[in-house]
Amino acid sequence: MGMLCDSSGMAGDPEALRAELDRTGCLYLPGFLDVEEVRAGRRALLGALFQEGLIEAVEGPGEAVVKPGVELAFRPDLAALHEVHSVVRCSRLAGFYEALFGEPILRYDFTWLRAAGPGVATKPHYDIVYMGRGTDRVMTAWIPFSDIGWEESGLAILEGSHRLEELKSTYGRLDVDVACSNKPGVAAWQDQGYTAFGALSDPVDVLAARFGLTWATAPFRMGDLLTFTMHTLHCSTDNRSNRVRLSTDSRTQPASLPADERWIGKSPIGHGPAARREMIC
Repeated sequence: MGMLCDSSGMAGDPEALRAELDRTGCLYLPGFLDVEEVRAGRRALLGALFQEGLIEAVEGPGEAVVKPGVELAFRPDLAALHEVHSVVRCSRLAGFYEALFGEPILRYDFTWLRAAGPGVATKPHYDIVYMGRGTDRVMTAWIPFSDIGWEESGLAILEGSHRLEELKSTYGRLDVDVACSNKPGVAAWQDQGYTAFGALSDPVDVLAARFGLTWATAPFRMGDLLTFTMHTLHCSTDNRSNRVRLSTDSRTQPASLPADERWIGKSPIGHGPAARREMIC
């Protein structure tokens, strides 16, 4: 893997940010967010996990260490914690996206919070397959609520993958909540040969070789921001530490464009029966 390019020097130049986004499909801004606010969010998250008996301690030698036999991965319920919500919805982030889009924004109400335990990885995927019922002019903000080194394995980006028209016109047209009406119990993505829920099954090195592109990542720290398009392939590899890896994904788009109904409103429906659509496969 290569290293992500630091875009923080462009933070006040929307035109330069758009050019970099067009080139790589992502923007990496170390130290963009208030680190003390992110630390407060981390403490709140660890406190909640400790109260549930899932980690050894909130601070000290056992800080964030996952207890034996505990499996952790997806905890969007914890995104409602005030200290976490304050980071994800902060005015600095809103102003950044307003400048990037050049118009008023809409922020999705649902926040994806990952508490990834040992061994947990995220397979390579486009975000569009999970939230493509509105515009594709949506940006993901990935925010680490831990200092994430090589052992913990933060997010990696396949730079330039947002320009892969062949992949965008095939895999990128999937909707994970579409079912085959003529094949009970079969989702459209399964019918098309995909073996994981909305993700590509190819190993990261195979994908890089197939498209002639390079994966890029970094040792992330609290306060960093990594943002990317709906058609930017990304993943993480296994968390090889014994600690929980904490991060959020939140989404923002121009307010003037249609939004995916699954992720907005007081109680977003998300994936599942209420989001189901049927088609002939």
